[in-house]
Amino acid sequence: MAKVQHIDALKRIKMNFSTVGIRTPLKDYELAYWMNVHYGMRLVCRPEVVDEWDEGTVWEYNVFDGTDPNGEPICMIMNLSAGAQLPQENNWSLFQSVPEKHLLPTVKHWDYLLIVENSDFAFDLETALKRNGKITTAQYFEAHTQLTQRETHLLYEIRNA
Repeated sequence: MAKVQHIDALKRIKMNFSTVGIRTPLKDYELAYWMNVHYGMRLVCRPEVVDEWDEGTVWEYNVFDGTDPNGEPICMIMNLSAGAQLPQENNWSLFQSVPEKHLLPTVKHWDYLLIVENSDFAFDLETALKRNGKITTAQYFEAHTQLTQRETHLLYEIRNA
């Protein structure tokens, strides 16, 4: 598993990337395949999940890396955990659901986030996604304006891992 290493916020690293939030009933691999076919992206799932630690629990998130049709890097991140490693599971029952946690609670209404280097491509992609019946909705936004500083840094770390 790839553990996210937190960067020092005081270094003032410029985090210039655009983000497209996507809401869809598709599974992560279905969305990645669909975008590869229809938009020429080359999204491939990372072999190891990204870990985020919180109060003794390890939350796991799938991440897909690829390129847009112009060859620019692109990264798709699940906003809802794919799994969890709980510290101790006592009294587990078949009727309990798998615990879930949003990677970015500020934008928990998005199922997936695409980190895009080229803002023009992000605008075009948002428009194309909104026209598609498989996508409930999509919206372009700048991470540093919609997310907390911690969340923006977390996206930066995941993108550059």
